[in-house]
Amino acid sequence: MTAANYGVLALLTTALFLGCGKGPDPTANFCEAVVELKEIDRLSFDVSPSDDPAVRGALAQTAAQTARVAREAPIEIRGDAEVVAAFTSALTHAFNDTEFSDPLERSAAVGAAQQQFEDQLAESIENLNAFVARTCSPAPYE
Repeated sequence: MTAANYGVLALLTTALFLGCGKGPDPTANFCEAVVELKEIDRLSFDVSPSDDPAVRGALAQTAAQTARVAREAPIEIRGDAEVVAAFTSALTHAFNDTEFSDPLERSAAVGAAQQQFEDQLAESIENLNAFVARTCSPAPYE
């Protein structure tokens, strides 16, 4: 995975999921899913960018957990969580549909995924980040 792609994933998960503890019952599963996503993201930093199968695996795990976060999200933030999950899924498909040996094609696919969400992603991340900070506090990793 290129440094830019790590940057996108790091920005996404850091801004989005500042680590939250368990909240009240209606949001406990959501907050737990966010904590698990943070752990998956932390593990992905050990993946070598030149190990294409490992990169694909890490992205698949991240996409699956991001989808879980969206499913567990309370209704008032679910739309934003779904945007983030859809972006992570699109990024995963961009890697799965291209070959490591063709960096131009992969870069174009990643760029297309980013462009598809450019109007919504930043605001959705900001909204989700604020919701996590309010709902899933205190953060156990701070």
